[in-house]
Parts: sequence; C-alpha cells; structure tokens
Amino acid sequence: MSDSRFDVLESVDVAPLFAGDDVGRRACGEEMLQAFVRSNGFVARHFPHAESIDEQVTSVLDFFSLPEKQRMCLATRRYRPDASHCYRGFFPLPRERGWAHNEIFDFGPAKVSRAPTAHPVKVFLEESNQWPSREPHPGWRNEAEALYVALRNTAATIMRELAVALDGEAESFMVRFADDNGTLRILHYPSPPEDFVAADVDSLPERVDVAGRRIITRRHVDACALSVLWQDAVGGLQYEDRDGSWQEVPAGGGRLSVHAGSALELMSGGRIVSTPHRVVGTGQDRCSMGFFLEPMFSATITTTASGECITYADHMKDDFADLEVYASVMGDSVV
Repeated sequence: MSDSRFDVLESVDVAPLFAGDDVGRRACGEEMLQAFVRSNGFVARHFPHAESIDEQVTSVLDFFSLPEKQRMCLATRRYRPDASHCYRGFFPLPRERGWAHNEIFDFGPAKVSRAPTAHPVKVFLEESNQWPSREPHPGWRNEAEALYVALRNTAATIMRELAVALDGEAESFMVRFADDNGTLRILHYPSPPEDFVAADVDSLPERVDVAGRRIITRRHVDACALSVLWQDAVGGLQYEDRDGSWQEVPAGGGRLSVHAGSALELMSGGRIVSTPHRVVGTGQDRCSMGFFLEPMFSATITTTASGECITYADHMKDDFADLEVYASVMGDSVV
C-alpha cells in the first residue's frame, strides 16, 4: 500500500488548437506530444465549452435515473438473450465479481461507420444506437447526440495536431478518420459490495493508499485511437506513466483527460503508446464519461511484416475476442 498521495497528471492548455494561429497550434501539438512521452497522457484545459462540460455530461448521465426495467430494455444480448444487439446499448452491473463494478450505456454516431464487406464482425460493428423509449427528461436524446458531436470535434482537433507533431502534416493520417466514427460511453459506479475485488489479488494490492481506496476497475488499455474522459468530483481515475508509476487525474472543474488507445499505438508506429489506466475508490457512488475517437472501420491502421493490411475492423475483432462481455455472445465471429 502506498503511504502517500499519487502525483497529479500534467495539464495542457489546448485553447490555441481552436482559436490560435498556425504557430500556436503547432506549439500546442508539440506540447501534447511531449506530455504523451512523459506521462502517457494529459489533462486538457480551455477546450470549446469547457465552462459547461460538467453540466452537459451530468445531464446525459441522467440515463441512470431511469427505472431498471427501462434500462434493461436496452441491454445487450449477453444480459438479455432476446436482444438483437451486442455492441451498442446498456451493460448492467455484472452478475459476478469481475474486472470492474459499473453499469454502462454506449452509443455511436448517427450514421454508422461501414466495415469491410463480409467482415466477420461487420454485423456487430454496424449496429444502430439503442435509445430509451421514454427519455429521462425532455430533450435528453438531443443533448446526448449534441455531446457526441462536440466531443468528437474536440478529439479530432487534438488528433490532427498530434499527427502534425508526429509527421509534419495531418492529411495522410486524418484520412482514416473521414467519417464520424466513435463511441460515447457513460458509466455509473454504485458503491461496490464489501467483498468486491477488481484487482488480480495475486499481483495487485486491493488497497492502494492510506485513504483506503481500492481498485474498482482493473488496469487496462482502450482499443480506440484517442480517449477523452470526464469524471465527477469523486474522481479516482489514474494513468500509468512510462516508468510504471500511477498518476492521479484531477476531476471536474471543466477538464477532460486525454490518453491513447492501442489503435493509435499501431497507427503511430509505437511513437505514442497506449495508456494503461485504472479507477480506484473508497466506495462512494461515482459517475464518469468517455469519448473514444475511432478510425473508420474500413481504414488500414497498420500492416504486418508480410505486407498484410490490418483494418480497424480487424483490430476490433481481436479486442472483442479478448473481452468476455462480447466474446460470449459473438461466438465464432471473433475466434
């Protein structure tokens, strides 16, 4: 158990990306890239509408106020066998102790990204969004869709300047993000049972600091290109930096944290590495949101040594195979 608080993740003022000149944008892009090198990510400040992001996300989180019966109408096939969807929708609290104690609602763009013809997981990747028949409050769906658009614009702008910092130009990199692909995920972490252990007890401590916090989501990396995360004032999100130290991500206050997924590691040839992260908590009820910027499913994100093109759909197929929540209902498609 650590006897002190964790270091705080560094922050970057990203305002020049949205209102600055070319020199300011390039300088900001370089600052972001160096933050990835040092810390595997950063906290973004002064992005568009930063002053209202807490209110916007909190309003969309109102989904979890719906009665359980209504939420379960949107549950994926793993939890509701008669459901037609596996990828988009509601993921209720796990029935058994697992790698996280949370409930999740996922949705994507209004127009789905198309996977390559006859791809094994095409039918799953191209699922339509699942929306509640009765909104938590009037206008909720419009708010959710508007938040998706705003966060994708923010994430894509950050991605573009990172591409320039990497390669000197952005077009050849950003062509792989030509549609609106991505995922917006809202998460609710109720107080976990006393016997809940998300950590691998053979290798990780259950309690991580003198505050008595314990791991409520295990260490993992995301499959996307770029993750843009928000958390409420309870906090608990941590990033692992290059030397294996954990850093605290500050919560609320009009801030978003930014980190890399495994797709970006492939796309950048390893110059940006995917960010291991986890969530710790004292048992207090917690909510968060993640926007995951994704390439087109048909886009090539890397090639093998033999010259075979690997698309983002291929990458997602491999990710599905590694996750029980998907693999248990996708069957031979992800073998």
